[in-house]
Amino acid sequence: MLGGVPLHPLLVHAPIGLLLFGTLLILISFKWTSFRLFALITLVAGLFSGAVAFLSGDSAEEYAEANLPSVTEAMIENHEHFALYSLIAFGITVVLLAIGYRAKGKLWITLSFVVALVGAGLLAYAGHLGGQMVYAK
Repeated sequence: MLGGVPLHPLLVHAPIGLLLFGTLLILISFKWTSFRLFALITLVAGLFSGAVAFLSGDSAEEYAEANLPSVTEAMIENHEHFALYSLIAFGITVVLLAIGYRAKGKLWITLSFVVALVGAGLLAYAGHLGGQMVYAK
């Protein structure tokens, strides 16, 4: 909390941008292999910032329960679960990409890209659920 306002809405934008950009970098790395390390670093930074954003959600939950009467506990839990699922998917992506970076093979890179796409979908849905809590009436 900063002046009674939760930091969560400010912090979530970094992992969204980094994780989606990292997914794009994996795709680019199919053509230019030099982008694999850049993708890996970007995804690790996205995971770190995602963990910080996830942990900041507790104070945002308290704020929402106190100030947003239309927000239910079920809405908060759905948002939290999908955010966690997306972090898990991107964690798996990082592991697969690291193996692919070391193995120099396309199989691991392809697997990492597929899992990153799943993670991107989960992340988008988590963001959608968060937006519904704030903007839906």
